[in-house]
Amino acid sequence: METKGFHIIIDAFLCDEKLLNSADRLEASLIKIAEELNMEVLHTYFHAFQPHGVTGVLVLSTSHMSVHTWPEKRYASLDIYTCGDSNPLDRVDAVISSFSSEYAVVYDILRGEKRQRTPGSIVITKEN
Repeated sequence: METKGFHIIIDAFLCDEKLLNSADRLEASLIKIAEELNMEVLHTYFHAFQPHGVTGVLVLSTSHMSVHTWPEKRYASLDIYTCGDSNPLDRVDAVISSFSSEYAVVYDILRGEKRQRTPGSIVITKEN
């Protein structure tokens, strides 16, 4: 397997509070994104906190996806990492849209490279 990988980190703001508090909906949303990126989901684990918030992870054959939410702040933190052929940046708009995020900061990191470039970041808003 290739060691070179793609890793994106998403800080999603002003998201749908109800989605951020639903472990079932978050799990379904991340599985759909994984499938769209042709990633094989090996295992999932999601935990709902009381009174609010969810943490979850998808273990992929090529790495992982994770999400942590703060519904009371309408904020979600996501990681998508793969050493596979699919670049998660190709679906970042769909990820942000699935959270009904008003805007997001996306960090793009290449992994497994001997010569690392400086990580990049972009801000995506609904207007983009």
